[in-house]
Amino acid sequence: MGLEPVIEDLLNRGKSEAEEIRRATMAERERILDGARAEGAKLVAQREQEAKQAAERARVQALARAELESKKIVLSAQKQLLDLVYAAVLDKLSRLEETEGLVRSLLQAHEEEWRNGKVYCNARDADAVRAIVDKNFGGTIECVGGVVIDSADGSRRIDLRFETILADIWRDSIKEVAEVLWPPG
Repeated sequence: MGLEPVIEDLLNRGKSEAEEIRRATMAERERILDGARAEGAKLVAQREQEAKQAAERARVQALARAELESKKIVLSAQKQLLDLVYAAVLDKLSRLEETEGLVRSLLQAHEEEWRNGKVYCNARDADAVRAIVDKNFGGTIECVGGVVIDSADGSRRIDLRFETILADIWRDSIKEVAEVLWPPG
């Protein structure tokens, strides 16, 4: 056997081994690519899921903000309406025709307090109050109506002005008024 066939045999074996290495390399390359593709697909799916969750959170937050804002607008409108009602009631109290009877009732109910003290009222009711309390009349004050009684020693003041009485009634009944105007539900 000559050198030529040995070289030919070595070359054939080399080619065969090279082809085997190339096939193994291609198979390894495909296996790595398949793994990378699977990992990429998993990562894309994970990112899509995260994006969907973030979008849902943003939607829920935007909806909650919108609901809160609408509640603020409604509450503001309700407060404005209640303020208008309060102002209208105070205005009607200032224009009452029969304040003398109301003032007389207040003075009769608190006679013990003003007998030794001073009574103050608005200018409109001054003559009627002076006629009832005589020397205990203390003068006029700015108010819608009603009276203010100071004790003789000045240690106690009873505020029976219409606006004070309205404020007390309003504070005590505002919840019921609101529920009548805007029933819960």
